[in-house]
Amino acid sequence: MDIPDSFHFSHQRRVEFSDTDMAGIVHFANYLRYVESAEHALWRHLGGSVHTSSDEGQHGWPRLNISCSYFKPSRFEDVLDIRLNIEEVKNTTIRYRFYVFNGEPEQLVASGEVTIIHVELDSNSGRMQKAPVPDALRSKLAEL
Repeated sequence: MDIPDSFHFSHQRRVEFSDTDMAGIVHFANYLRYVESAEHALWRHLGGSVHTSSDEGQHGWPRLNISCSYFKPSRFEDVLDIRLNIEEVKNTTIRYRFYVFNGEPEQLVASGEVTIIHVELDSNSGRMQKAPVPDALRSKLAEL
């Protein structure tokens, strides 16, 4: 697997006891929670949020697709470094790759890809509908 030399965003998280199974190993589904936590930190870093509500309505970023490959276990108290790279910004979607590292020397424990879609909530019908990625966000992502 080709690991990039640099990343657009990095976020650290410590493994909590409740994240592990009876063997003391992080349950596989928790890696997706870690990645989502890093994604939320990225939105805050860019001055926004994964969910916004304003006079213009409510906006969010549901997942369209997620894939994850696992390479090594992580355990209670490990400090994980979750790194994100924006791969593609289309009209309504953003695709990013993630890499989860652990330990010294640094080891890749998981990696994958997420595609999210920008949606707005129609206040009249209560239905979500896709919406273009805002130009301001597009500009901020290009600066990463």
